[in-house]
Amino acid sequence: MTYCIGINVNDGMVFASDSRTNAGLDDVNTYSKMFNYAVGDRNLVIVTSGNLATSQAVFSSIKKDLEASNPITSLNTCTTIEEVASYVGSLTVKHSSPQGINEEVLQLGSSYIVGGQIRNQKSEIYLVYPQGNYIRPSEARPYLIIGEINYGKPILDRVLKPEISLGDAARCALISMDSTIKSDLRVGPPIDFVVYKKGLIEPIYINKFEINDPEYSSITSSWSQSIIRAFETFPRFNWEK
Repeated sequence: MTYCIGINVNDGMVFASDSRTNAGLDDVNTYSKMFNYAVGDRNLVIVTSGNLATSQAVFSSIKKDLEASNPITSLNTCTTIEEVASYVGSLTVKHSSPQGINEEVLQLGSSYIVGGQIRNQKSEIYLVYPQGNYIRPSEARPYLIIGEINYGKPILDRVLKPEISLGDAARCALISMDSTIKSDLRVGPPIDFVVYKKGLIEPIYINKFEINDPEYSSITSSWSQSIIRAFETFPRFNWEK
């Protein structure tokens, strides 16, 4: 399984994805679940959760279409981020159910967060389902998550607002990821992480975090210590006196 985050606030976008594909007592494998593309007039990020074979096939098709001389559709020919979401949706249906639409197969397919910005357009993120359809996040909660969402969602709900700074959004994403890693063996490092500032095509920050990375551990350790300090200040029950 996996955990992926896409955040779209007023100042820019943050994307994060873990890399664990299998977790057992003696067998842990990793595979990057992020496709990052910043070329010409656009930056695009795709993160994925679900069937690894489908995700690999979709990413492979995306790369082949980019290399083709006259592709019908590619990340370069899409004129909006919504068109990119539709394109990714068509590829996941194609590769998860190659013999025709099969609902049972599609249920075992892959989900994607597709986001980015094309010059002179607003930044957007979409959640693409295995069936190929897609949705935007609500205006009040400017983020999307896929995979093992239970453990990292509370901090996102409490902190993320459209007006939050890009730095705070990035820290929130790392804390959300760390909370999930600590509670779910199926999610693990390295963590692919990229930050885009509004109006800029090239990312302002990109990293692949391991748990012992100084920048990552400084943020997550400070969060853990702050929680403990806050917990210790809670009012006492009457029966504790």
